[in-house]
Amino acid sequence: MSRYEELKEKTHKLGELSPGTIQERWLTCGNPDCRCARGERHGPYYYFAYPDRKTGKTAQISIPEDVVAGLKARIKNYEKFREELWELVEIEAERMRKGE
Repeated sequence: MSRYEELKEKTHKLGELSPGTIQERWLTCGNPDCRCARGERHGPYYYFAYPDRKTGKTAQISIPEDVVAGLKARIKNYEKFREELWELVEIEAERMRKGE
């Protein structure tokens, strides 16, 4: 099996994909009597930042801690997919240059 065919097969087996990143934040509430006013911030709170196709900008949503692990796996799958997709493009371009 050629590297091209191998990569095509692998991309189908990656599973669920999510483009974006997870951000962990520690926040202050603004209450002067709260512990966060003394430096002990609240959190962590998790946010998923992703590309918004409608605006072309980065959008973000708050996510519960219990979905973070699964989302990290989907983000990792997406990163692998992108790397392998670019390798496929490079192989295909090289084949075209050679007239294959």
